[in-house]
Amino acid sequence: MRGLEVLKRHGVAFNILCTVHAGNADHPLEVYRFFRDTLKAQFIQFIPIVERDNDTGFQEGDVVTDRSVTARQYGDFLIAIFDAWVRRDVGRVYVQIFDVALAAWAGYSPGLCIFEETCGAAMAMEHNGDLFSCDHFVEPRHRLGNLREDLLVEMAGSAKQRKFGQDKRDMLPQYCRDCEVRFVCNGGCPKNRFIRTPDGEPGLNYLCAGYRAFFNHIDAPMRFMAAELHAQRAPANVMAHMLTQDAALERAYAAAGRNDPCPCGSGRKYKQCCLPKRRAARTDAP
Repeated sequence: MRGLEVLKRHGVAFNILCTVHAGNADHPLEVYRFFRDTLKAQFIQFIPIVERDNDTGFQEGDVVTDRSVTARQYGDFLIAIFDAWVRRDVGRVYVQIFDVALAAWAGYSPGLCIFEETCGAAMAMEHNGDLFSCDHFVEPRHRLGNLREDLLVEMAGSAKQRKFGQDKRDMLPQYCRDCEVRFVCNGGCPKNRFIRTPDGEPGLNYLCAGYRAFFNHIDAPMRFMAAELHAQRAPANVMAHMLTQDAALERAYAAAGRNDPCPCGSGRKYKQCCLPKRRAARTDAP
């Protein structure tokens, strides 16, 4: 915190990289408001902790440590923060995964390796000159060579490294290929592809359920923002749009009886759907 005050005092831009794990995953708005209101952060990343539980420290096995976030927790965490952000912070606070999503909805490349169709451009070099395919795979089978013995351009452009990057696309399970949000997710980071699809195919991302819930949840506002971009208008116009929609929904909730269909469109009765959540919900008032 003292270091951050030095940066602020000298006008240095800073980016908050927040890990999301078992300890904070159930407190999304508390985390977000701390960064937004207390630290006055403009740029934030939320990185999920998915740590394999093994003795090697490598990306092996399909069991994670207790401090790892679950897929559902990560999805719910992002959804809660997005719902607050899209109503008051667009154009003021920049959250990496929201920016990445908007790029995809607007028809551009996501711009972040974990959501690109292929990867392999983010290699890692150790202090002794060893070069590895990725900083998530600093392990013997992904060693490309050593800078003292091999040319960097040859290691980076090697057939082994090209295959590493293309495997992200080529080894995608059919379940992912058929997914409605593949255009933005592309299966996520290969380091987390260690569970099986519902039909038993290997290679599904451990965070799949969370990503899928999150990307489907943000579809409508992302479509609105993408349309504003293409019309050369500010994506921040989504905030007024969301307030208008919220007001209309509030009127529908106010008129709904306990046994009526829920105004959210889920098809369930109001008392079994949004009524309990609305009673327990905390607002994100300015």
